[in-house]
Amino acid sequence: MKFKHLALAAAVAVASSGAWADDYNYTASLTSSTAFFGVSHFADGMFTDTFTFTDGPAFADTQASLVTIALAPGAQDITFTAADLNGNALTFVAAGQAEAGYGTWSSLVGPTFVLTVTGTTAGSPASYSGTLNITPVPEPGTYALMLAGLGAVGFIAKRRRSV
Repeated sequence: MKFKHLALAAAVAVASSGAWADDYNYTASLTSSTAFFGVSHFADGMFTDTFTFTDGPAFADTQASLVTIALAPGAQDITFTAADLNGNALTFVAAGQAEAGYGTWSSLVGPTFVLTVTGTTAGSPASYSGTLNITPVPEPGTYALMLAGLGAVGFIAKRRRSV
């Protein structure tokens, strides 16, 4: 009798749990100023994908974008729930068959940039892709050194004219 109750409880627990798609974790070194990425999910349900880009600049102007397109309504579709880059949220437009998310930030602190994407898949396999553009921003010390060098060159040029 106890076995029947245990089996029934296990069946209810499995049936009541939500479906979860496969989560994707990706790590890559930033070898150029643009990183391209894409994911295909082969199971329906909710997902959280994490893209970690290392070896970036200490400060950077950044742009991130995501896009997914379903060929038919409800077939092989991804619905984005949220996405953020180092805690800064992307803005989403056009929910439905074609969804896109984007974000632009100035002086984002690196050298590691982590993009986290959450959403739901229906009619797997479903996929999305995106880009991350990084433009290094010089640190304040670099500007100070450049100004000091320009001042020294100006001082030397002025001394030569007066001699």
